[in-house]
Amino acid sequence: MSRTITGRAGLGLTVAITMALAACGGGASQSTEASSAGSAASSSEASAAASAEPTQGTALNACELITPADIEAALELEPGTVAEGELEEVGTVLDPAETECTYQDEAWGGVILRLTPTDGVNLFDAVLGAYDDAESIDAGDGAFWSPDTNRAFISKGSVTAMLQIGFVAVDSAEWGTVAEELVHSIEAKL
Repeated sequence: MSRTITGRAGLGLTVAITMALAACGGGASQSTEASSAGSAASSSEASAAASAEPTQGTALNACELITPADIEAALELEPGTVAEGELEEVGTVLDPAETECTYQDEAWGGVILRLTPTDGVNLFDAVLGAYDDAESIDAGDGAFWSPDTNRAFISKGSVTAMLQIGFVAVDSAEWGTVAEELVHSIEAKL
């Protein structure tokens, strides 16, 4: 079984292999001076790569990525029906910049958006295989809707966003269509 390693793990493996080859002479004959210079350069490059912070794929937080206006448009609600969302910083070890936004009202239901702006590609790859009922959505680098869990995911670059929906204002048979519209709203801002 072959597996491509991406992200920080892939970079770390590449640096480790490069350093190991440099330490062993890389299989080519080199002078001792050239070998030492190459090892020093590899060592400083490895240190720089290891200390570099991952880059966020968006400067937006979860409440900016999906707005009351986006929800109102998807649900065909009057402007001003959906109140501002409640933003929470929910950073993790894998992505300290992770945020979550909750929109909720008894009149129309609720939406929660969880945004992983830095390590999203690894998250998306992991969750895609966990949903047997995933229905593909043509958006970003990958997107899908799970009718069993009422969740939608979109991945674009290093960003993954997860939508959890529960609407009382819309028949549940239409939730996938609404989720797809919200996914496209998110995609337009990434």
